[in-house]
Amino acid sequence: MSIMKKILFTSIILFFSCYATYAQGNQSRREQRQARTVEVQRMIEMQDYKFVAQRTNPMQGRSISLTSAYDLRVGNDTISAYLPYFGRAYIAPMDPLDGGIKFESSDFTYQLEQARRGGWIAKITIRDARHRIDMVLQISTNGSASLSVNDVTRQPITFSGIIGRRK
Repeated sequence: MSIMKKILFTSIILFFSCYATYAQGNQSRREQRQARTVEVQRMIEMQDYKFVAQRTNPMQGRSISLTSAYDLRVGNDTISAYLPYFGRAYIAPMDPLDGGIKFESSDFTYQLEQARRGGWIAKITIRDARHRIDMVLQISTNGSASLSVNDVTRQPITFSGIIGRRK
Protein backbone atom coordinates (compact mmCIF):
# COMPACT_ATOMS: atom_id res chain seq x y z
CA MET A 1 0.00 0.00 0.00
CA SER A 2 2.80 2.43 0.70
CA ILE A 3 4.03 2.19 -2.91
CA MET A 4 0.54 3.11 -4.16
CA LYS A 5 0.47 6.11 -1.82
CA LYS A 6 3.87 7.26 -3.13
CA ILE A 7 2.73 6.94 -6.76
CA LEU A 8 -0.51 8.79 -5.99
CA PHE A 9 1.34 11.54 -4.11
CA THR A 10 3.89 11.92 -6.95
CA SER A 11 1.08 12.03 -9.53
CA ILE A 12 -0.75 14.76 -7.63
CA ILE A 13 2.41 16.88 -7.27
CA LEU A 14 3.22 16.41 -10.96
CA PHE A 15 -0.33 17.39 -11.95
CA PHE A 16 -0.30 20.60 -9.89
CA SER A 17 3.17 21.62 -11.09
CA CYS A 18 2.08 21.15 -14.73
CA TYR A 19 -1.10 23.12 -14.08
CA ALA A 20 0.85 25.98 -12.46
CA THR A 21 3.21 26.13 -15.45
CA TYR A 22 0.24 26.13 -17.84
CA ALA A 23 -1.53 28.90 -15.90
CA GLN A 24 1.67 30.98 -15.83
CA GLY A 25 2.06 30.57 -19.62
CA ASN A 26 -1.57 31.62 -20.11
CA GLN A 27 -0.99 34.74 -17.99
CA SER A 28 2.09 35.58 -20.07
CA ARG A 29 0.15 35.22 -23.36
CA ARG A 30 -2.65 37.38 -22.00
CA GLU A 31 -0.15 40.10 -21.04
CA GLN A 32 1.43 39.92 -24.51
CA ARG A 33 -1.99 40.33 -26.16
CA GLN A 34 -2.80 43.31 -23.96
CA ALA A 35 0.56 44.92 -24.76
CA ARG A 36 -0.03 44.37 -28.50
CA THR A 37 -3.51 45.95 -28.21
CA VAL A 38 -2.05 49.02 -26.50
CA GLU A 39 0.71 49.27 -29.12
CA VAL A 40 -1.75 49.01 -32.02
CA GLN A 41 -4.07 51.58 -30.43
CA ARG A 42 -1.19 54.02 -29.98
CA MET A 43 -0.08 53.64 -33.62
CA ILE A 44 -3.63 54.09 -34.92
CA GLU A 45 -4.41 57.14 -32.80
CA MET A 46 -1.08 58.81 -33.66
CA GLN A 47 -1.69 58.00 -37.34
CA ASP A 48 1.77 56.50 -37.72
CA TYR A 49 1.65 52.91 -38.96
CA LYS A 50 1.86 50.67 -41.99
CA PHE A 51 -0.41 47.96 -43.28
CA VAL A 52 1.58 44.99 -44.60
CA ALA A 53 -0.45 43.04 -47.15
CA GLN A 54 -0.12 39.25 -46.93
CA ARG A 55 -3.05 38.11 -49.05
CA THR A 56 -5.28 39.61 -51.73
CA ASN A 57 -8.83 38.81 -52.76
CA PRO A 58 -9.62 40.15 -56.24
CA MET A 59 -13.23 40.42 -57.39
CA GLN A 60 -12.70 37.64 -59.94
CA GLY A 61 -10.59 34.59 -59.32
CA ARG A 62 -9.32 33.13 -56.13
CA SER A 63 -7.38 34.46 -53.20
CA ILE A 64 -3.65 35.03 -53.79
CA SER A 65 -0.90 34.85 -51.15
CA LEU A 66 1.61 37.66 -51.56
CA THR A 67 5.27 36.76 -51.31
CA SER A 68 6.81 40.21 -51.79
CA ALA A 69 6.76 43.21 -49.47
CA TYR A 70 3.60 45.18 -50.31
CA ASP A 71 2.36 47.85 -47.94
CA LEU A 72 0.33 50.98 -47.29
CA ARG A 73 2.14 53.55 -45.11
CA VAL A 74 -0.03 56.00 -43.18
CA GLY A 75 1.44 59.14 -41.62
CA ASN A 76 0.10 62.46 -40.41
CA ASP A 77 1.05 64.30 -43.58
CA THR A 78 1.53 61.59 -46.23
CA ILE A 79 0.11 58.27 -47.30
CA SER A 80 2.02 56.02 -49.67
CA ALA A 81 0.96 52.76 -51.24
CA TYR A 82 2.86 50.00 -52.96
CA LEU A 83 0.26 47.29 -53.59
CA PRO A 84 -0.33 44.84 -56.45
CA TYR A 85 -3.50 44.76 -58.50
CA PHE A 86 -5.27 41.70 -59.88
CA GLY A 87 -8.50 42.26 -61.73
CA ARG A 88 -10.13 44.18 -64.54
CA ALA A 89 -8.91 47.69 -65.29
CA TYR A 90 -11.34 49.89 -67.21
CA ILE A 91 -8.54 52.27 -68.28
CA ALA A 92 -5.17 50.70 -68.98
CA PRO A 93 -2.02 52.59 -67.97
CA MET A 94 0.17 53.88 -70.80
CA ASP A 95 3.34 52.77 -69.00
CA PRO A 96 3.48 49.06 -68.09
CA LEU A 97 5.38 49.97 -64.93
CA ASP A 98 2.36 51.94 -63.69
CA GLY A 99 0.43 48.74 -62.91
CA GLY A 100 -0.63 48.06 -59.37
CA ILE A 101 -1.69 50.58 -56.77
CA LYS A 102 1.29 52.88 -56.36
CA PHE A 103 1.12 56.46 -55.12
CA GLU A 104 2.34 58.93 -52.54
CA SER A 105 -0.23 61.47 -51.45
CA SER A 106 -0.29 64.54 -49.26
CA ASP A 107 -3.85 65.58 -50.21
CA PHE A 108 -6.15 63.08 -48.52
CA THR A 109 -8.92 62.78 -45.96
CA TYR A 110 -8.60 60.41 -43.03
CA GLN A 111 -11.51 59.49 -40.75
CA LEU A 112 -11.06 57.10 -37.85
CA GLU A 113 -14.03 55.39 -36.18
CA GLN A 114 -14.41 52.80 -33.44
CA ALA A 115 -15.67 49.46 -34.74
CA ARG A 116 -18.65 47.83 -33.05
CA ARG A 117 -16.78 44.82 -31.72
CA GLY A 118 -13.57 46.60 -30.84
CA GLY A 119 -10.92 47.76 -33.23
CA TRP A 120 -11.03 50.66 -35.66
CA ILE A 121 -12.22 51.60 -39.14
CA ALA A 122 -10.08 54.10 -41.06
CA LYS A 123 -11.68 55.67 -44.13
CA ILE A 124 -9.13 57.23 -46.47
CA THR A 125 -9.81 59.20 -49.64
CA ILE A 126 -6.88 60.08 -51.90
CA ARG A 127 -7.52 63.26 -53.86
CA ASP A 128 -4.21 64.11 -55.55
CA ALA A 129 -3.72 60.91 -57.52
CA ARG A 130 -4.66 60.75 -61.21
CA HIS A 131 -8.16 59.86 -60.06
CA ARG A 132 -9.96 59.53 -56.72
CA ILE A 133 -9.16 56.42 -54.67
CA ASP A 134 -11.29 55.38 -51.68
CA MET A 135 -9.87 52.98 -49.10
CA VAL A 136 -11.39 51.41 -46.01
CA LEU A 137 -8.99 49.86 -43.52
CA GLN A 138 -10.59 47.66 -40.84
CA ILE A 139 -8.19 47.04 -37.96
CA SER A 140 -8.73 44.60 -35.11
CA THR A 141 -7.26 45.09 -31.64
CA ASN A 142 -4.64 42.38 -32.19
CA GLY A 143 -3.24 44.14 -35.28
CA SER A 144 -4.76 42.07 -38.07
CA ALA A 145 -6.38 44.19 -40.74
CA SER A 146 -8.32 44.21 -43.99
CA LEU A 147 -7.95 46.89 -46.67
CA SER A 148 -10.57 47.52 -49.36
CA VAL A 149 -9.47 49.68 -52.30
CA ASN A 150 -12.07 51.23 -54.60
CA ASP A 151 -10.72 52.98 -57.69
CA VAL A 152 -13.03 54.37 -60.38
CA THR A 153 -10.83 52.96 -63.17
CA ARG A 154 -10.65 49.40 -61.81
CA GLN A 155 -12.65 46.73 -60.07
CA PRO A 156 -12.46 46.86 -56.25
CA ILE A 157 -9.86 44.68 -54.53
CA THR A 158 -9.38 43.59 -50.92
CA PHE A 159 -6.15 42.85 -49.05
CA SER A 160 -5.64 41.18 -45.68
CA GLY A 161 -2.57 41.57 -43.52
CA ILE A 162 -1.20 43.06 -40.33
CA ILE A 163 -0.48 46.48 -38.86
CA GLY A 164 3.11 47.31 -38.01
CA ARG A 165 5.38 50.21 -37.19
CA ARG A 166 6.17 52.65 -39.97
CA LYS A 167 9.90 53.15 -40.44
